[in-house]
Amino acid sequence: MKNKYLLLVLLIAFAMPVFAQKADMSLVPYRTGELWGYATSDGIVAIKPEYSKAELFHEGFAAVQKGGKYGYISKEGKLVIPIKFYVAKPFRFGYFSKGGKTVTADNLDEQQLVLFAGASLRTDGYEICINTKGETIPKCPAIPDNSAPDVNKPSTVTYERNYSTIQKSELFDKVIAGYKLIEGSDETYYIATRGTNYGVFNNKFEVILPFEYTKISNIKIGAMNYLIADKEGMKGVFFGNGSPYVTVENSRLDFIETPDEKKYFIIGKDGKTGVKDMRHNYVVPMNYTNVTYDSTGKGFILENTPLKGYYFLSNRIEEPVYADVKGVPGGSLIMVKTTENKWGYINSNGVKFYEDEEVK
Repeated sequence: MKNKYLLLVLLIAFAMPVFAQKADMSLVPYRTGELWGYATSDGIVAIKPEYSKAELFHEGFAAVQKGGKYGYISKEGKLVIPIKFYVAKPFRFGYFSKGGKTVTADNLDEQQLVLFAGASLRTDGYEICINTKGETIPKCPAIPDNSAPDVNKPSTVTYERNYSTIQKSELFDKVIAGYKLIEGSDETYYIATRGTNYGVFNNKFEVILPFEYTKISNIKIGAMNYLIADKEGMKGVFFGNGSPYVTVENSRLDFIETPDEKKYFIIGKDGKTGVKDMRHNYVVPMNYTNVTYDSTGKGFILENTPLKGYYFLSNRIEEPVYADVKGVPGGSLIMVKTTENKWGYINSNGVKFYEDEEVK
């Protein structure tokens, strides 16, 4: 924030999850024509659409816009903070120093907990902090660092280590990485190169993957090690002992692990893309020109150029009929942009929180 009194954001690693900035999904912004209100999670309108914009509820408050300015309403639909702001951010918890003590992770229970929001009364966006009455707070509170959702970003890891103690052999030129099939097992496996090719052998010097691959990388999934293999641009997966898992015939192969530890492979072949789970089942069929993992952690964005859709991890597909799709952090909502360039929300049960008719 630009407020000159703003405290530096503190990295409070042990802050309780209750202070994380998570939206209340019990009421969802609902659009009718050009106007926004709110509906319950099953799509029943609870607050009449009368605003030009409506944000999600946080800590009992939602920012709404009329005439180019924002105010805040309660979950009962009452305007509790006047419409006068050019910027109105979600309410969240923060800390004020109590008794002159610097706020640290070790003394949170000694500090004053407050509910506040960032807002601006100026067209240039210069921000202040306000309380739940809409009054300016002289100083902005410190905020915990767990305000953003925790999204895993798994990746394939390759290693460069010194394996000079391994008995030299005509089998290989250089060992790139070593791994156990399962933690605690006796047998060790080695990824190595011979010339420009990659292969894998075990500690008995038995070749389990021949030296005919352009690249081999080791990736740990759960307690087991797997091998991502590339052969002249075609990719596949092997178990750590060399047994085939995903045939080496794919132009694209990305491993994805979600925050709740579900595991998938995005697979591309012959210009089409789909998603497989760890049981070899296609959760997303190979029907799409592109599939990308949604960083909010709730599913995959599906594309049939130029339109987009969505696969929810609850195993429901919203087919690509939208101009754009965005995941919403927390809950089970996505935002979709219709081909008429109007936004709306859809949940994982298929409830659409918009209708393209004018309010009467």
